[in-house]
Amino acid sequence: MSDEPGEPTPEAERRLAEHLELLRADRLQPGVALARRVVRTARWQRAVQAPLRVAGMIAGSLLDGILRLMAPGQRRR
Repeated sequence: MSDEPGEPTPEAERRLAEHLELLRADRLQPGVALARRVVRTARWQRAVQAPLRVAGMIAGSLLDGILRLMAPGQRRR
């Protein structure tokens, strides 16, 4: 058994094309509130990116040190 989907049938391709055409025809403009939320989210994510990256590096270093103390003969990469 394979988890990969087989080749799409022409019927499935036709239905997909119909659905995509409906989506293409129904163009809704995003609201101003949505744009504000996206910009606000991007700003706070940018602000916390560096501290979270540093915290992750510190946590990784601490874990690496603990693992080396527990098994000093083994080298991990």
